[in-house]
Amino acid sequence: MPKLPAKALLVLALALGCTAAPTPARTATTFVVPTELPNGRVEIRVAPAYALGSTVTIPVAIVATRGSITGPLAARVMASGINEGGAPAEVLVRELATTPVTVTAGARRSVTLTWDTRDAKGIVVPADAYSLVLEMRSDDGGASRTLTAAATLELR
Repeated sequence: MPKLPAKALLVLALALGCTAAPTPARTATTFVVPTELPNGRVEIRVAPAYALGSTVTIPVAIVATRGSITGPLAARVMASGINEGGAPAEVLVRELATTPVTVTAGARRSVTLTWDTRDAKGIVVPADAYSLVLEMRSDDGGASRTLTAAATLELR
């Protein structure tokens, strides 16, 4: 049987009673949240929202332009709100397991963090926006500093 062009297939489908052309598969949209460091950057890839009770997977890329960057040394999920005095406050929800990598000048490495959307006691957290805060060590020409990179995780 000869192959028909896509336009001819659409006309044939409509003639046979189909009311719409097939739609292509959708891919999940993600966003890269970059944090510039003195000697490189950290890129945290997040989705617009995550489902409660699911396991959240967060890819993190580390790029060093000079010296080296090691991390994440620590990864914390934080909740923010207002304390009794009316000032902003942050509360630790959960420390995530990390396996730090060291990235040297001109290189890029990636790690993946996971969170089961539970707090430190194992209870599923309520729907809200949570902060993911990563600690990184930047070594640049003899100066060593601990810096942070952060992104928001929206749970629905």
